[in-house]
Amino acid sequence: MERDELARLLASRSTVERIQAVQYMVKRRDGAYQDLLLKALSDKSNYVASRAAEALTQVADGSALRLMRDRFLYLSEEGLKRDPGCEVRAKMAFAFGKHTFREATEALRIGIRTVQIGPVGGVPFDTGAHLRANCALALGQMKAPDAIRDISLLLFEPNDTRHNKVEMRKAAAHALALTCDVNALIPLTLRLAYHTALCPECGEETELETPEVLQECMQAVVALDDERALELLKPFVSHRNRSLAAFAYLMIAQTQHPDAARTLFEAVELFYDNPLQAVLLALASIRTDEAQAYLLELTRSQRAEVGEILLAIVDDMPADHAEVCLKQLAKSAVSKRVRQAALARLKG
Repeated sequence: MERDELARLLASRSTVERIQAVQYMVKRRDGAYQDLLLKALSDKSNYVASRAAEALTQVADGSALRLMRDRFLYLSEEGLKRDPGCEVRAKMAFAFGKHTFREATEALRIGIRTVQIGPVGGVPFDTGAHLRANCALALGQMKAPDAIRDISLLLFEPNDTRHNKVEMRKAAAHALALTCDVNALIPLTLRLAYHTALCPECGEETELETPEVLQECMQAVVALDDERALELLKPFVSHRNRSLAAFAYLMIAQTQHPDAARTLFEAVELFYDNPLQAVLLALASIRTDEAQAYLLELTRSQRAEVGEILLAIVDDMPADHAEVCLKQLAKSAVSKRVRQAALARLKG
């Protein structure tokens, strides 16, 4: 499609034709269309404008990003009217983060505080959560000064009747890891340490956070190389949500703490099915002689399921560890099928 034709379509009264033009440019990812995409960014159709912002994410240079920042600020002045679903600003926030465009820091700080209640299907709905999430990620990517304060507020923002904010809080936890700042460990530690509360009426413990967000916080703590990560993660190994407990063991393995292998070995008898496989995979991921010794000891387990899983994950072990494990399974596995399969693997 020629440039003149694209310009004609963008000027058309037909929304369909304008969409056709911007979608063509999205697919092309050509910086030569940057001026046309900037024009489309002001389209009266928010769908056209958001697609233009998506395309600009790939091709925008410094001058284009400055114009996008100005547009972001303009839309934010009357967000409900100018960007009803926050989609245009959310796409621009993603662009600012991708290009580490620090000149947009103040705009992103406005975006991360934007709560925009609009009707969705006739029901009041917070359409700003996606925008806040993208602004948090962008601030984390560009390691903006004082970003941790703004991002931390999102991490503790509760759900309400208008919106489930799990994805937003997951984004906040990930954004804290992106800052690469040890100070981000403070809000992450608080979220992990105080994720429950006692019901004043019945005295039972209730969860204040979802497993998905807690998992993201665990990953962030490990990514930030917290020296006390094991101390923080260990309480989760007895969590009643066994999948969450298994995930905690995966993170413990990633810390490469001297006590990690023993901790995982002792956990094996507490798990079944997929969580058990996760724990054994975590143990196999620790490349130490101690971890290898524990795996060999587990080949003699009286639980057939343990042998079945070890056989299934043997390819995830270092080659020398895998061969030793197969030899031991062929000799000691309680399941005849596992012994035969291990022997067949050894014979090649």
